[in-house]
Amino acid sequence: MKVVKRWQEPIYAIGGFGPGFMYQIVMTYLLYFYRPAFTRVEAGALVLAPAGAYAFGMLVARILDGVVDIPIATWTDNLKSKWGRRRPLMVLGFIPTILSFLLLWYPPITGNRLGPDGHWGNAVFIAVASTIYFFFHTLMIVPYLASLSEIVRDEESRVRVASWQTVFSTAGYVLTFVVAPILFSQFGIRGTIWLLAPVFISFLGPILVIKESSTLEMSEEGVNSSADVPLWESVKKTLGNRTFRIYMLSVATFFFGLQFFLGGIAFMAADMMGLTEAQLGLMNAAAFAPIPFMLLIFNWVVKKKGAKWAFRLGLLIFALAMLLFPLGWTELNLPISPFMVGVIAGGIGSFSIGVFFTIPYAFPAQIAASEAEETGKDRAGMYFAVQGVINQFMGGLAGSILALLLNWRFGVIAIGPIVAVTCVLAYFFFAPYPLGKPKKEKASP
Repeated sequence: MKVVKRWQEPIYAIGGFGPGFMYQIVMTYLLYFYRPAFTRVEAGALVLAPAGAYAFGMLVARILDGVVDIPIATWTDNLKSKWGRRRPLMVLGFIPTILSFLLLWYPPITGNRLGPDGHWGNAVFIAVASTIYFFFHTLMIVPYLASLSEIVRDEESRVRVASWQTVFSTAGYVLTFVVAPILFSQFGIRGTIWLLAPVFISFLGPILVIKESSTLEMSEEGVNSSADVPLWESVKKTLGNRTFRIYMLSVATFFFGLQFFLGGIAFMAADMMGLTEAQLGLMNAAAFAPIPFMLLIFNWVVKKKGAKWAFRLGLLIFALAMLLFPLGWTELNLPISPFMVGVIAGGIGSFSIGVFFTIPYAFPAQIAASEAEETGKDRAGMYFAVQGVINQFMGGLAGSILALLLNWRFGVIAIGPIVAVTCVLAYFFFAPYPLGKPKKEKASP
């Protein structure tokens, strides 16, 4: 694979914009669509699926998705084709991902056939439809992310490209958490989905920029440059990498908390803070608008202190922000409005959000690149796939627990403190991580 020029880095990075937006819409509003907030139900919104059945169905879907992630990673790491090993799968998953995403919002059982707690048939539907969606999403994203270890040559460059990816991911989150709630009141959730879906064409960026040679040909040394590593051997090597294990223990912990928060923010706004959907969008803007500036600070911190130090700082700041959210509970009757509590907490957490979006791109790519330097085999796809499997399970677990917690009217108050605990745990879990140091430390004997 050819190294991209610096001006091509944003074109590559924009690839995560559309797919990331779709994925986060699913993780944030699918539960909100099938199991509306209490205030929306009281206003006439339909409950489409029972809480327990929905939680079980989504958890099964995430587990099944994890089962296929590993073969997809092996496929992209070892693919033999005249078009290379990353781009063919990215192209193959493009259209099916869009179609399966749209399918999610059309449950088969509606209207008079629904009971007061929904219908189990819709839970079965969402389990099947989301499994299909997650599969094709992974088919595209794993090869795309894996290519990061190959298109640039050093850790600082990978952090820079990952920061570009974060800029565009932030735009997707702005659509998800700021624009979408404002549009819900005018177009409804389903109408908003159709209105914003065209952003998916951003994935054409990396498809056009990535230039691969045929993997059918032999290298000059007479060794295939993409020599096969069998599936289970690759999995064992990935899980056997101590650096990766430390990284994943921390990231999986905070990812549970992050998805718990992102899935619960709409419920906190409606049932705990008494906000309208438009106010929710404005509150979220306070968290996402500063991210481009925060990324400049993050990259400065990375240069001075290293990526490890910056990540751990982000975890502590986010924990603080999460502990502020319960102060927005209307029952407390504090002199500051719940809306302003949310704005302040979101503003404090904006640095951390930028960090959290960047780390899952940059760190696995660096771990894979370090291994490739030692072994001569690039298994970046497997590292991203294993990260995806674990995070998908944790995200599914977070969504399932959240669905059950929100069945209790006061469960929304516990969301912030639960997330804060996960961030503190992740901070300590990451302490032994050996990479992510500033250059001056790397250069020292």
